[in-house]
Amino acid sequence: MRCSINGKAIAAFATFCTVLVYLAVGAAIFQAIEESHENEQRQNYEQQLHELLKDVDENFHAELKAPCHMVEVLEAKPNVTNTWTFAPTVIFCLTVVTTIGYGYMYPVTDEGRGFCIFFALIGIPLFMACLAVYAQHTANFIRWVCKKLRSIMGGQEEENETVQQIVTVLFCLLVILTFSAYLSYKEKWSYFDSIYFTFISFTTIGFGDLYPQSSDTLFYFLFVFFIILGLISLGTVIEAQTTNFSKFLTFISNTCECMCGKCLTVEKDTMSEYDQDEVNHTKAIHDNKV
Repeated sequence: MRCSINGKAIAAFATFCTVLVYLAVGAAIFQAIEESHENEQRQNYEQQLHELLKDVDENFHAELKAPCHMVEVLEAKPNVTNTWTFAPTVIFCLTVVTTIGYGYMYPVTDEGRGFCIFFALIGIPLFMACLAVYAQHTANFIRWVCKKLRSIMGGQEEENETVQQIVTVLFCLLVILTFSAYLSYKEKWSYFDSIYFTFISFTTIGFGDLYPQSSDTLFYFLFVFFIILGLISLGTVIEAQTTNFSKFLTFISNTCECMCGKCLTVEKDTMSEYDQDEVNHTKAIHDNKV
């Protein structure tokens, strides 16, 4: 039993490491493809700006560069306004394999778009498999904790299942509230906006109407950590709720079958009584004639 548990733990850790390596390799390839195109666009912009200002008095260059840069930011494509450095590109790869897709950053070259298709075809099922493994491990851990608490405090098996679902929801809420508090502090968002962004991210809806602007290494690390942890915790909750809905639908189905079966039985019994009455009536008429 011990070897089995260790083997499962090693397999789960190996799967997680595979996902991390896949994200890092994908980020490096995206960076190599898109960053060169981004630098080329920036050079073209600088050249056009130089041509525009070459006949203007140098005293007015600073005043003219600001509105020109504003026009560039407003009209530029995403890979001009978002730098394809390694850390942001890892976040982009994470949004691809998790299907969050905020839309704040995306490839514009044919090579980048083609590689994005290939990267998603492999990365999405790989990440989903990893997510399923860790969601199951999390559910098993919560189940084990609840079982220990039940053995200490006493209680029935049915109560243990209810407590397990409550603990799972509380764990998910803890992750959501903690990440939201960090985003509210880091991004100066309202706490409600932070909760909204966190929920939209964990459910992989990913509207993209809000996106953090922090760019330090610690933020990137915590962002990846909380996104993965949030997907695992919410996946555990969804798994539990899916089980509840399945039981509810099974109950409705069985109830409908019982009701329909009872109706058919009553109808059959009624028809049998009617047929018997007809037979008795016909027999009575025949006896009278005789």
